[in-house]
Amino acid sequence: MQRRRFLMFAPLAGAALAGGCLTPDQSIRVAYHPWIGYETLMLASQFDWLPATVSLTRLGSASLSLEALQRGEIDAATLTLDEVIRARRAGLDLVVVLVFDVSSGGDVLLVGEGIDSLADLAGKRIAVEVDGVGETLLDRVLARAELDWDDVTIVDRPATQHLNAWRGGEVDAVVTYEPTASQLQTAGAERLIDSRDFPDLIFDVLAVRRDRIGQVDQVLTDLIRAHFRGLHHLRTNRQDAVYRIADAQQIDERTVTWSIAGVLLPGLEANRRYLSRNSRLFDAIRSLHSRLSNGEPPPSMAAIDHWVTADYLPREETP
Repeated sequence: MQRRRFLMFAPLAGAALAGGCLTPDQSIRVAYHPWIGYETLMLASQFDWLPATVSLTRLGSASLSLEALQRGEIDAATLTLDEVIRARRAGLDLVVVLVFDVSSGGDVLLVGEGIDSLADLAGKRIAVEVDGVGETLLDRVLARAELDWDDVTIVDRPATQHLNAWRGGEVDAVVTYEPTASQLQTAGAERLIDSRDFPDLIFDVLAVRRDRIGQVDQVLTDLIRAHFRGLHHLRTNRQDAVYRIADAQQIDERTVTWSIAGVLLPGLEANRRYLSRNSRLFDAIRSLHSRLSNGEPPPSMAAIDHWVTADYLPREETP
C-alpha cells in the first residue's frame, strides 16, 4: 500500500497527527501525501481556505496514512481506491466522500529496447510497487497481453527506487507514475501503455473513518469545499499553482505540468455522478474487489452504497 511515494515531508505548520489544539469532536484530522491530485489541499492551506477545524498533515506515503488511520490518529486520508478496498478487507471501515482525480495517463508502463509489444514482456523483469496501484495497472496489462504473473519476473520496488533500478540495469520495464515516469523517459525508457488504455480504473479519493464521519459532518463539507477552491485556482491560475506544487514536491515546473496532463480532475457535478449508484466508480469497486479478494463475488450495489456517499459534498463550488 505505497501509492504515490516521493519524499518524506514535514507536517504543514500548525498541523500534527495528534490533532493540534482542537479536541477530536471539534475538528477533522486529515493526512495526505505528495501527488498531483491531492495538491489542491496544499493550495487551500497556503491560501488559508481551510477552516480552523481542519488539521492537515502532509506525510510521505499512503502506507503511513493507513497506519495512522488504523491507530485512530487521524480521521481521514487521501488514498487510491484499491488501497481503500484493501483497508476495508483488513477491517478498517472507511467511507469514500470525494474523488480527487482519475488517472488518465499518469500511471504508465515504461520499457527498454527489445520490448515493442505487450507480448514481449514475457520473461522480462518488471519493477512495480506490489500491493499498490502499480500492481493494479500491471494486472490489467498482463491480462491484455494474455500473460500470467508467473510469465514475468516481478521486482518489488517503491517509486522512489524505480529510476535507480532502471539506471542500474536491474529491470527491463517499470510500472510507475508521474513525476517518476517523466524522469525515466529522460533516462531512455519508452512509454508502451498507460492508464488511458484502462479508463476509470485508478481513482484517488478522500476516505474517512466511519466511526468519525457522523461527528465531523459539517467540518468535512468545509474541507471538501476548500478542495474545490484549490481546484478552481489550479484551473484559473495555472502558472501560480504549478509553481507552488513544484516547490512543495521539489521538482521542476515542467514535470508538474506533465503530471497534471495525466489525470482528470472532476469538479462538483462530476463528483456527484461518481459517488452515485451505478456509476463508473461503483463499477471499479466491484472489479477491484474481485481481483483483490482472489475471485470472491463482488459486493452488491446496495453494499457499496455504504462504502461511498455524496452526502458531504457542498451544494456549490465556491470560487
